[in-house]
Amino acid sequence: MAISTTYAGPWANHSEDRNILSSELPVSLQSDIKSAYAGYWITELTEEGEGKHIRYSLTLENADQVVHLRAGRSAEWEVVSTIVKAN
Repeated sequence: MAISTTYAGPWANHSEDRNILSSELPVSLQSDIKSAYAGYWITELTEEGEGKHIRYSLTLENADQVVHLRAGRSAEWEVVSTIVKAN
């Protein structure tokens, strides 16, 4: 028997999450990512909820760190955590 644990943030409900492309984000959220995290690549992007209650979770990575962000449909991105990679 295997047992695993995962950190579930305040918006986590994994049964409703769906992976999306960055082009499916609202334009304002796309432009925030492009300007603030130009040297990063997206490793995970999920959408949860429907209509006005949609929330996004985003994981970005570069050579030095991993950044976890979240946002509502019309809100700005909020940094959930930043992990510095060991060199």
